[in-house]
Amino acid sequence: MLEHRALLDAPFARIAAVRCAGLDSPSEEVSAAAVVLVRAGVFRRRCDGRAALADVTTGYLQRPGETQQVDHPAGGDVCTSIGVAEELADRFAHAGRVVVPPAADLLHRRLLAAAPPDRADLAGDLLAALLPASSINSPAVEQARLMLNAAPSTPLAELAAAAGCSPWHLSRSFHRVAGITIGTYRRRLRVRAALDEIAGHADADLAAVAVRHGFADQSHMTRSVRAETGRTPGSLASSMN
Repeated sequence: MLEHRALLDAPFARIAAVRCAGLDSPSEEVSAAAVVLVRAGVFRRRCDGRAALADVTTGYLQRPGETQQVDHPAGGDVCTSIGVAEELADRFAHAGRVVVPPAADLLHRRLLAAAPPDRADLAGDLLAALLPASSINSPAVEQARLMLNAAPSTPLAELAAAAGCSPWHLSRSFHRVAGITIGTYRRRLRVRAALDEIAGHADADLAAVAVRHGFADQSHMTRSVRAETGRTPGSLASSMN
C-alpha cells in the first residue's frame, strides 16, 4: 500500500513524499517521468527485464511506457518522487545511474523539512546536484541576479525562462558562479532589505516588515535573519538605534 503526500507542484517539478508498507507490488506501467530518491529502506526495482537495488545512496529514473515491479527484501521504504519534464528526464537518462552524493542528500533533507515558500528553490538545487556539472552560463546568472534584486520573490521557473535556460541548469550555474544557491541569495536580499527598514526603529512592526519583504510571516523572517546574522530582528533593531 502506498501513501502519497504532495510537497510541491511547480512547472519544472512535481514532488511527493511516498511511503510503502513493504508489500511487493504487481507489475505496473509508468505513467509519468520522475526521479525517485530513497529516504529510508531498500528495495529491488525490476524494469523491462532489468533489476537494480534502490537505497539511500542510489535512486532511479522512471519514464512513461516502462513496466516496473518492486520487491521489498527488508521491509517498507520511504521515498521522494520528483516528477520532471521529458527534457530533464533525457538528461538523467544520459547521465546513467542516479547517484546521491552527500551534498544532494543534504539538499534532499532540507527540501523535506522546508517551509512551502522555500521548496521550489531547493528542488532546483537538488535536481542540479544530482546531475553532472554543466557549462557555466554567466549571462544567465547575471540576468537572474538582476531580476532577484528587483523582485526577490520571483519564482525559479520565471528566472530560468527569462535567462533562456532550464531551472536545474540555472541553479547549477548560479551556485558555481555566485558561490551560493539561489535560495540563499534570495534570503540574503530579503534579510538585508528588512534590516535596512528596521534600522533605527526599535518599535518597528516586524510582522508588517516580514510581509513587505516576501517572508511567509514574522517567524520565517526571524529564522532567516538568525541564519544570516546569528541574532533576531528585534535585537538587531535595538542595537542599530
